[in-house]
Amino acid sequence: MMDDKKKFGKIAFIGERELSIGFKLVGIEDVFVSEEKTFPDVLKELYYSGRYGLILVSNTFAGSLDRKFFSMVSTSVSPLVVFVPVKVTGEEEGISDLARRVLGIKIDLGGI
Repeated sequence: MMDDKKKFGKIAFIGERELSIGFKLVGIEDVFVSEEKTFPDVLKELYYSGRYGLILVSNTFAGSLDRKFFSMVSTSVSPLVVFVPVKVTGEEEGISDLARRVLGIKIDLGGI
């Protein structure tokens, strides 16, 4: 029987240090702390590596991607790239509220 991780790929998260801790807590092993300057290169490396089926990305850095690559990853299904909302805008639920509701833990994002 084929291992599900090999069949579907691994899960990765790219984002701020504070969020990385939360994703490690929920069991995501491949967590990459990034800054806006280095983010596009980290995402490209993971995207083209073929090791990941799902790449979770802090939406804080979405604006640092060039339009062509952003369009490509936004519509990609293999790997699936999901931009995780960090800052609450309007009706969106922030990541700290989501973690508190789903996991029952409070994550202090330090003013993010």
